[in-house]
Amino acid sequence: MFKLSPRMQLIYDLLLPGKPVWDFCCDHGYLGLNAYESGLFPEVYFVDKVEQIIARLKKRFDEEYYRAESPSQAYFFSQMGERVEQPLRGSIVIAGVGAFTIFKILQEMNKKGLLHAERLILCPQRDEEKLREFFLQNHNFGYRLCNEHYEVEERGRTRKLLIFDKN
Repeated sequence: MFKLSPRMQLIYDLLLPGKPVWDFCCDHGYLGLNAYESGLFPEVYFVDKVEQIIARLKKRFDEEYYRAESPSQAYFFSQMGERVEQPLRGSIVIAGVGAFTIFKILQEMNKKGLLHAERLILCPQRDEEKLREFFLQNHNFGYRLCNEHYEVEERGRTRKLLIFDKN
């Protein structure tokens, strides 16, 4: 495994061992690659709307990370997060995008009846208070805020993590 940034390490530490991991808007896939390599998570899903990102990530995974004997399986989706058609279980991570994008993905998954994850780990680029308020006002999602204090200093700014667990 390689060293994660402090923000990614905190997110990794909040994943639920023994449960699937969904890494939405995965970019370089560092979080998901570490989850796969650890063998602590049965399934790791990489989702990004940029086809080239997923193609490069899949190629890198196949060349450097794939192990036939691994207790983990990896799956790659080149599509917008809200278009995923599989039930979402385990830990969902959406980081590095705006609150509106996070909201859109989760709202669509909830509408489709696919949002069954035990934990949501959300780290928006901006507007985290709007996202927090949305969840606190919309109880139909069935999640409760588990924290008020996860913050990480990164590149001169404070990044807040919002952690929600299924009711």
